[in-house]
Amino acid sequence: SVRDDASHSRKQFLRRILAVNGALLTASSITTSTSPQSPLLRSSSSSLSPFQPPLANAAPPFAIMEEEMGYYPMKTSTDETIVMVPSKVKRRSTPQAIALAQYLRAANAKMYGAYWCPHCSRQKELFGAEAWAYLEGSGGYVGYVECAPKGYKSQFAACAKEGVEGYPEWKFGNGKSAGGEMELTEIAKASGFLDSEGGKFDGSLETSVPSLGGAACQ
Repeated sequence: SVRDDASHSRKQFLRRILAVNGALLTASSITTSTSPQSPLLRSSSSSLSPFQPPLANAAPPFAIMEEEMGYYPMKTSTDETIVMVPSKVKRRSTPQAIALAQYLRAANAKMYGAYWCPHCSRQKELFGAEAWAYLEGSGGYVGYVECAPKGYKSQFAACAKEGVEGYPEWKFGNGKSAGGEMELTEIAKASGFLDSEGGKFDGSLETSVPSLGGAACQ
């Protein structure tokens, strides 16, 4: 499954991180980092013999985690719980993608997803950063619903109530719903955007995001 593949990729990534840290430890002693911005290495050398290199509890830099895994951990300011935050959308939006996002927002459309789901990440990239900003949620509107229990601003109970089983899942304001990653042309049609005044969409302008194969995460 897609989630098994994602888990395998994460394990490979963490093994590479451990291998790199192991090589560094063999080459030289590592002291505790005192920088509040990078508390990545915490030495436990006080409990070791003088002939052993210090051990380190190392965590990969967040920028690397975000690039490799599509999300990164963050500690909440309220109870200091660790939650997972999806990567920011990088692609620039086309004007028609922005118009579609504005229409979806006005229609109170929602996308249900999970931070670890690569199809959810690709769906966001298809919209682009400027368009996704309209859908991400603000001013009382929630266009993206995080379903993973450990995800940032998780609404796990709401997802269960709606019967969401795969990600992404769309519920459009016109009463229609659709499961799985969708090209923007399909969203424009299913949501009623093409039937709205001036609703046109040229799918050939939205081709810069590579396909993942398949359509949904389970």
